[in-house]
Amino acid sequence: MISLILKNFLLSEKAGVLRPIARRIFFIGVIFHECAHYGMSLVVGRVPKSIIIKWRKDTNPYDRNPYGVVRLRDSPSFLQSFVIASAPLYFSTWLIFWLWFGVIFTPFFNPFIKTVAIFLLVSLLLTAAPSSGDIKMIGNSFKIDPLHSWYQIFLISLSILILWIYIVNTHVIFFLEVFYYITIAGIYLLLRFSFITIRKLVNRISSYNFKNPRKIRFRRFTRKYYRPAKP
Repeated sequence: MISLILKNFLLSEKAGVLRPIARRIFFIGVIFHECAHYGMSLVVGRVPKSIIIKWRKDTNPYDRNPYGVVRLRDSPSFLQSFVIASAPLYFSTWLIFWLWFGVIFTPFFNPFIKTVAIFLLVSLLLTAAPSSGDIKMIGNSFKIDPLHSWYQIFLISLSILILWIYIVNTHVIFFLEVFYYITIAGIYLLLRFSFITIRKLVNRISSYNFKNPRKIRFRRFTRKYYRPAKP
């Protein structure tokens, strides 16, 4: 919410003399925003086709409106789209807290580095929230295969529930938030491949003809008896 409010104010005419400065800071955030999309696309196994970052729009070259886009080779699934679209928000949040508590309000850095950190923090705040294109990509991915999308939502919800039950019963606390997400991803993959294995076993059993079973042949597992041409 802070990102959206700050973006709508500083990039509008209400910002006055701050608007040209905000656009240049916003351009730095756009670079990080699209790089986060690009990196997360590689993590989930969707190799990007291209990454485009421009200072002006092609439709109106006189309008200074920085923008960027990451184009994928094929359509991702709903869960992949959600992870890719939320990547800038996640990484920006971590960097904002690190810049705020680790650089700006620490006595170990000089005023110049702290000033640069403030500009970077503002640029991350301007571009942390998912754009309209990111939200549209999530909706389009859901519409491609709604049944599979609901299946992914069920699996990820079940993974979160399993982790929550485990933490409540064992009182285990991870010292970094990222380990919760990694654990949820691991449980999700375990459930996914377990259900795939069960489905293959059920299909194999259902396709087996118990009334007329095939005879097991052991000939290919035995060695051929050697018979010389001349005794």
